[in-house]
This record gives sequence, structure tokens and C-alpha cells, in this order.
Amino acid sequence: MSSTEKAMQRQLIEAETNYVLKAPCSRVFAYLSNPANDKIWQGSCVDAQLHAPQPAAGAEYSIKFSFLGRKMDFRARILEVQPESSYAFEVLDGPFYYKGQYRFEADGQHTRIHWHFAAEPGKFFGILPASILRKVLVSQIEKDFITLDRLLAA
Repeated sequence: MSSTEKAMQRQLIEAETNYVLKAPCSRVFAYLSNPANDKIWQGSCVDAQLHAPQPAAGAEYSIKFSFLGRKMDFRARILEVQPESSYAFEVLDGPFYYKGQYRFEADGQHTRIHWHFAAEPGKFFGILPASILRKVLVSQIEKDFITLDRLLAA
């Protein structure tokens, strides 16, 4: 297999977005840094279970998604928990690899979120181009942030 073919098989999808939530940084960070909450605010998350007493670097969790008609089960790990600053995670086992990070910035009673995500779905979604996957992913996270804003502003 040529290096070009290998590169195409390992297509990397990177996405990022910024969002302002109408809630204090401490509340936003506490909520987003616990993967067990993902099933509440993320439209594609079917279930999420933290396998540790609390979210901390090194803690593992299981998470299930239904996205573009595909069901996916992952085992993941929290990489970084810096209170009110940064939270990062990565997949340890599942149909493909992904990692993500949220960065937090207090802005009065609001919180600025910078979300970055990278995935290598390979052929998991068939012949769907990476550009389309990225577009759908960003659209979904933008909808999810609207849901999260409603939940945390209440």
C-alpha cells in the first residue's frame, strides 16, 4: 500500500468552535469535566459512565454514541483536568480514535468555551468524505452547546 493510500485510510478530522455560555466558569467547568453528564447535553450521546469516584486525570469512562446512523461504544480516559481552565480526553478503545479538549475563560457571569476535537474514523463511516463528517460534527456540537447553555443558565 502506498503512503498516499495509507494517509487516505487514516483521514484525520479536526474541528473546533468557540461558544459563550451564560453561566459562571466554575459551574460550566464542573459540568463539562464530568463525562457522565455528556448523555444529558450531547444529542448523539446515548450513555456515559465514569469509572472513578470523580473526574480526574487518568480516570476512565465508557461512552456510547449514535451518530449518522452508526452506534459506537468507546472506552476513554480523561487526560487533563485544570479547574476552570482546561479539560481533555482521549479514546483508549473503540471503533476509531478521537481526542478532544475544552478550554474555559471566565467573562463576568459568562464562560467562553474553546472546543477542539480530532478523530481518525478510517472507513467507519464508509465512503463519506472527511469534509462532510466535519461539517456534521461541528453542526451537532453547536446544537449541543445551545442545549448546554439552556441547562446551565437555568
